[in-house]
Amino acid sequence: MTTAVKVHVNGRYRATVEQTTADGTKLDPIVVEGNYEGSSNPSGEHIFWLQQTASSTFKVTEEYLGQG
Repeated sequence: MTTAVKVHVNGRYRATVEQTTADGTKLDPIVVEGNYEGSSNPSGEHIFWLQQTASSTFKVTEEYLGQG
């Protein structure tokens, strides 16, 4: 079995996701751009695949990018 976590950012926002695996390893933060016009990530999505045994902690922070 595989476990995935999908982060979807809507509009003119940017989310930074920090993941810590079950063994305490901190992975590099991932920046997820929203699905605004001109975004480098038009879907506004990013999928994280969890390592076995599927246990991770996520910290998500969000920032508003202002009017475009």
